[in-house]
Amino acid sequence: MAVSPPGGSREEHEPEEKAGSPASRAREGESGPAIPARRAGGRGDWYAAALEVAVLFITALVLAIFLQAFFIKPFIIPSPSMEPTLQEGDRVLVDRLTYHFRKPRKGEVIVFRFNPNDPANATQGGNPLSRSLDLLAEVLNITHQEAMPFIKRVVGVEGDVVELREGQLYVNGELYQADYEYVSDGSNGRWEVPTGTVMVMGDNRPNSNDSRRWGFVPYASIIGRAVAIWWPPSRWQGL
Repeated sequence: MAVSPPGGSREEHEPEEKAGSPASRAREGESGPAIPARRAGGRGDWYAAALEVAVLFITALVLAIFLQAFFIKPFIIPSPSMEPTLQEGDRVLVDRLTYHFRKPRKGEVIVFRFNPNDPANATQGGNPLSRSLDLLAEVLNITHQEAMPFIKRVVGVEGDVVELREGQLYVNGELYQADYEYVSDGSNGRWEVPTGTVMVMGDNRPNSNDSRRWGFVPYASIIGRAVAIWWPPSRWQGL
C-alpha cells in the first residue's frame, strides 16, 4: 500500500487560485501586461542637443579670440611693398607672443599699427592686465579701429645708426649682409634709431611707405612678428 506524506497530497489541500486574484497576478510576474516605454526624441532631447552645440560654439569662439589676441593672428598682405618676399594677397601668420619676452631683431618682419607714432595706436594700459584687455578688445574690433596694419622689415634697432648709400644698407658703419631678396632704389640717408623703437623698410624699397618717410616704430605699436606664409599653399614658407 502506498503511503502518502503526512497531511495528504498538495492537490488535496491547496485551494485552486482564481484568475485575476492577487496571488494569480503575483505569479504572472513578467508575463503580465507590459508598461509602455518612454518615447525617445522628445522636446527635452532637442533642448539638450541645442545647448550642447551652443556651448561648443561659444567655447570655440572664446578660444579663437584668445589665440588671436595672445598667440597667433592671420593677416593678408594688401600691397606690393614687401615684394619679392611677400606678394600682394599672401596670407601670413603673425606671432603675438615672442615680443612679450624679447625685443625685435634686425631682419625680422613685423606687423604694426599705422601711424605708429600716434599715441592712440600704442597698446594701452599701465600693467599687464590692462594691456591684455586692450589686446582682447582689439581682436573684437573695439579698440584701435582707425589703425591700419602695416608689415615691414626691421633694418635697425634702438641705438643703431642706419645709412643708405646709393641703395646699399649700412648699420653702424658696416655693410649689412641681408639674407633675403630686396629691390634697391639707389637712395641715400642717415638715421639714428631712438630707444624703444625700431626702423623698418619694405623689401620693395622704391614702392614702400616706411621709416624713411614717417619715422620709427615704437615697441608699443608693434602687433607681432610675421613667421610664415600660410596661403596660398603654393607659397608655404617661413619668414
